[in-house]
Amino acid sequence: MTNSVSKSSIIPGVWKNFYDRIKSQVTTVTITGSTVVPVQNWVADFPDQLIDTKSEYPIIVVRDPKTPTDTFTATKTKLTGTIEIEVFANQAEAASKLIAQVINSIETYKGDLAKVGIRQITNADTNQDSATRGKIKLHLRSIVFNFTLFYTNTQGF
Repeated sequence: MTNSVSKSSIIPGVWKNFYDRIKSQVTTVTITGSTVVPVQNWVADFPDQLIDTKSEYPIIVVRDPKTPTDTFTATKTKLTGTIEIEVFANQAEAASKLIAQVINSIETYKGDLAKVGIRQITNADTNQDSATRGKIKLHLRSIVFNFTLFYTNTQGF
């Protein structure tokens, strides 16, 4: 399901469309040994509280999109931006497979995103890292997507 995006709702509108797509399409992965690993949470930012049990992972973070601070004009009908998606998991294989699903969920549904004006979606960057949080070693995978938002221009007065 895609949600309408207007000039007044660029950041929340773009975020909601990516979030909804990923939440509906990226729910579980199967890792070595036929172990099914379900996503535990989809959020806009990594939780502040200490998450100290492995059962609370994986977590998928859909960051707010970054857009230029250009002034809207009567003739402007598009803007470019980026959005970062991160996967935190306590197994490297699960993190890698989940980020692959994130990429697939966006690539497969570009047509739905285009219907609300989010077009020209490309993979700008991928990254991986690991860190220790409490007693848990976390594996981080991230991707940044570039996009262009096309919208209806407004009449100048």
